[in-house]
Amino acid sequence: MRKLRYNGVVTSMDGSMSRYEAIGTQDGKIVFLGTSQEALAQQWDETVDLKGAAVLPGFSDTHMHLLHYAMFRRNVPLFGVKTIDEVVERCKARIDAEHPDYLIGMGWNQETMEEGRLLTKEDMDRISTDIPVCMLRTCIHIAACNTVMLEKIRALKHVEPEVMALVDFENGILRENAARLYMDVLPQADDAYVKQLIREGQRELNAAGITCVHSDDLMAIAGMDPIRLIGIYREMEADGELTVRVYEQCLVEPEDFERLKGVRSDPADRTSLFRTGPRKLLQDGSLGAKSAEMIDGYVDERDNHGIPIYTEEELCRRIQAAHDVHMDVAVHAIGDLALKKVCDAMEKAEGANPWPDHRHGIVHAQTTTPALLERMKALGLQAYIQPIFIDADMNIIAERVGEEHAKDCYNWKAMLDLGLRVSGGSDCPVEPFNVLDNMRSAITRQNRTGTKTYLPEQALTVEQAVRLFTSDAAWPSRDEAVRGTLEVGRQADLVVLEEDLFDTEPSRFPQVRVLETVLNGVTVYQA
Repeated sequence: MRKLRYNGVVTSMDGSMSRYEAIGTQDGKIVFLGTSQEALAQQWDETVDLKGAAVLPGFSDTHMHLLHYAMFRRNVPLFGVKTIDEVVERCKARIDAEHPDYLIGMGWNQETMEEGRLLTKEDMDRISTDIPVCMLRTCIHIAACNTVMLEKIRALKHVEPEVMALVDFENGILRENAARLYMDVLPQADDAYVKQLIREGQRELNAAGITCVHSDDLMAIAGMDPIRLIGIYREMEADGELTVRVYEQCLVEPEDFERLKGVRSDPADRTSLFRTGPRKLLQDGSLGAKSAEMIDGYVDERDNHGIPIYTEEELCRRIQAAHDVHMDVAVHAIGDLALKKVCDAMEKAEGANPWPDHRHGIVHAQTTTPALLERMKALGLQAYIQPIFIDADMNIIAERVGEEHAKDCYNWKAMLDLGLRVSGGSDCPVEPFNVLDNMRSAITRQNRTGTKTYLPEQALTVEQAVRLFTSDAAWPSRDEAVRGTLEVGRQADLVVLEEDLFDTEPSRFPQVRVLETVLNGVTVYQA
């Protein structure tokens, strides 16, 4: 069907920042860009008067956790809680209302709670002494459990000793790899449950103007085989149920990597809605949990250099295994020590087996130095950044790394000035996948209330911020020739906003309404 949207402000985000009044689509592609007068002179099956609304390429989020988001949305969200009592009351209310067999939740942050400390076993036992309870910190790198959950974890037979060593049974705290152990206690999920989570999650994504996500899902659901999960996504696409592009950041155990290679998507595929993307690895934890790997340790704990997920040998081996089969690698590295180790491993992989066309990258790249950024550039590494993180992290970064080092952190403008490839994400459910709020953070460098600013010299322009989630976000998935900009012949993924972002005060971006989201020319959300 030929469909025309006219009388709008269409910003292509192409290299010339071309602007139009009308955009026409047919068979999933863009077939017209021009003035309303030119457009209305042609034949269309349907015409829509935009009445001055703005059109941009559909938004992309290049690092998030779709299934984690949908799962925790169904359970107990704890984002924004101010006290431990509030956590306990919210959880007890859920138990009283639904009488579940277990309770999980996510979102608490001791840095923004009155008590200023981690949740403990004693706090969790106030919720229940009858069913397993596990509440994950907002970063997902720490969890607090009640006694019932801890005893069930203690009884697990297959856990490696080094993982069990990350369980603090006395205080009820799980750290890093141990923070996944709660999943081995929960009932095993079936296909129907996972499909419903995907439906619920993509509905919310579409309402936010998002048409593509790079999602880390394969180890998110208790009992779900990662290769089976890939099959579920493909079944949903075949059945016409997917309404968002999913480029999977494939986090799997080493023993599953061979199986992953057998089902990976064709690297030349540019049209499937679901595709497997890079191998995902995690090298360290988070700043909030003081588990990010830091060269100089933490200001108040100089001997604490964070928690490495892999030895340097293991990291090299995992990166090399993907690199050798021309699979990109995306590595979670928040601390500068983790970033250095990843750079070392990437350099070894490329030296052993050159692949000039790789698109390896660093997920987060938060605590950096000018020398490390230069090294990323030299190695051709991209950065998957989360501007929205600074709302919370600007309050703790100097406390963690010191005032001087804090000046080198979250340096997005410096990355772009160096010529690094940079794209934007949310790490949802760590932060909401509100792209407009993410853009606001990148441009203003302020918290949401506008009362505090962090490194204003690292602020991006409106164009740079919009590109993070449109044109620049197409490059990590090798899609820059088919989407990310509004050009004739490209995929018809677009978002209609009630206001033109290029004529709106950035602090107001989160108030701008999404009116319509279009995937392959089909409306998947209408306000």
